[in-house]
Amino acid sequence: MSIYRAPRPESNWTQIRNEIIEDARLTFKATAVLIFVLSKPDNWRTSTRHLATVKKEGIDAIRTAMSELECAGYIKRRRYQDEQGKWQYDTLVFDTPQTVDKGVRNTSLQVKPREDNPYGDNADVYQELINKDYEIVPTRTQRANHTTCGQCRDTGWKVIKGLELDKCGCLIGMEIHGR
Repeated sequence: MSIYRAPRPESNWTQIRNEIIEDARLTFKATAVLIFVLSKPDNWRTSTRHLATVKKEGIDAIRTAMSELECAGYIKRRRYQDEQGKWQYDTLVFDTPQTVDKGVRNTSLQVKPREDNPYGDNADVYQELINKDYEIVPTRTQRANHTTCGQCRDTGWKVIKGLELDKCGCLIGMEIHGR
């Protein structure tokens, strides 16, 4: 690959640290978002929603890039209440990675499941499965001089395409399942 450079312009151009471009923790997407934001003047204000309209990436791609930049220390987000008590958010952008002061922690309490409802919200479905009249397949030890069917292994069902099942025509399967 050959690189051809134009003469350096006198104005309207951006100088970026090579460390940003070469930071292996960042994807090209996150690097591009950071370079775009750093190319703007100090105290320039924007939002992730606005950044999603600048180029072809959507809002989810910009949010992913912003999270990546936050984890790498290039962005710090600050939440505070203004004089009227409304929550406000500030995003601070740095051209060198800062120490990340919040690690990822699981702060949710570990709660023991309740024993009075062990099957959760689908208890009626689970009970229906329990109540179904399933065929009971005798084990090999219950049948004398028996060899297992190679297709169904004495379940009476064989796998055809992927996960689809079909009745097996073996004599053992027919005998066990009364077919």
